[in-house]
Amino acid sequence: LARAQLGAALAMMGDKERAERAFRSAFGALPAQDTNLRLDYGSRLRDGAALVTLASETNVARSEAPQLASVVAKAFSERSYTSTQEQAWMLLAAKALADEAKQTRVGIDGAVRQGAYNRRLTAGELTAKPVVISNEGEVAVDAVVSVIGAALTPEPASERGFTIERAYYTLDGRKVELASSGGGQGQLKQNDRLVVVLKVDAKEKGGRVLLVDRLPAGLEIENPRLIDSADLKSLSWLDTGVRPEHSEFRDDRFVAAFNFFGRSGRHGADEGAVPVSSATVAYMVRAVTPGSYVHPAATVEDMYKPDRFARTATGRLVVTPKE
Repeated sequence: LARAQLGAALAMMGDKERAERAFRSAFGALPAQDTNLRLDYGSRLRDGAALVTLASETNVARSEAPQLASVVAKAFSERSYTSTQEQAWMLLAAKALADEAKQTRVGIDGAVRQGAYNRRLTAGELTAKPVVISNEGEVAVDAVVSVIGAALTPEPASERGFTIERAYYTLDGRKVELASSGGGQGQLKQNDRLVVVLKVDAKEKGGRVLLVDRLPAGLEIENPRLIDSADLKSLSWLDTGVRPEHSEFRDDRFVAAFNFFGRSGRHGADEGAVPVSSATVAYMVRAVTPGSYVHPAATVEDMYKPDRFARTATGRLVVTPKE
C-alpha cells in the first residue's frame, strides 16, 4: 500500500515514469495470501482494493486494475467477514472503477439500462414479482446481492480462533450457576448484585480485540469503575490480568478493547512489548426490573481480522420481584 501511495504521489507531480515503477513494485509485493496478524490494520484484501483505487484514480498502470479487481473480488467472495478498513477501501475501489461500468448494458425485466444498476427490494416486492436480470453487453458483469434483516432464531455459540467464557459471581467470590448465560433459562431476584467475569483466549497471540457483552433488559451496570480487582477490596479474589485500552459502560452493554500485540505506542506496539493471547475483565450488574428477558450472547472478535471471533449462546433470564 505504501508503494502505491508513493506511486500516486509521483503521478500527481507529473513523474509518470517513476509512478509506473512504484505501482509495478506495489503489484508485485502484494502477498498471495494472508499469513500472520499485522500491526498496520491491513490485509491482502484491504491492500488489493487500495491498489485498485489508487491506480484507477491516478490513471497510472490502469491496465493492471481490472485484473487486480478480479483478484480482490475473488478474495472478498472467500471471506465470511470483512473489517472496516477492507470495507472502506473496497467502497473507494468501486467508486474509482465506476467509469468503466458506464459501458455495461443490463436488462431489467426486459428493459435495457446503460451503466451500473442498483436497486433495493423488500421481501414482499420480490415475492409479488420476481426481477428478471440479463446481461445485454459483450463482456461479463458481476451481479451482487446483499440481504439485510434480523434472524428469527438466535445464532448458536461459536468459536473461530477465540474462545469466550462468561461467568457470574457473588461479591464474595462464590460462583453463581446462571443457566441463561449459556443458552438456558436463568433466574434472579430483583436487587440481586453479581459480578460478571468475561475471559477471552485466542489461538494466536496478537491482534486488536473487541469484547462486547450485551445485557438482558432487566439488568443494569452498577459500578462502572470495576475493571480491576484493586477498585474494590471485597473482590480481591478477582485477577483480571491485561487491562483494556478502552472500555465503555452503556445502558445495554459492556464494551472492552484490547491490544493483544502489547502495550501501544504512537506507531503500534512499543519496542519490547510482548504479544498476549488472553484477557479477563469484570463488571458489576444489579437486577432492576422484574420480567422475562432475552439474555444476549457475549461476543469477541479481532477488529481487523473479523473471521477470528467467538460468541456465547443466547438464553432467557427471568427477574422475579423482591419479596
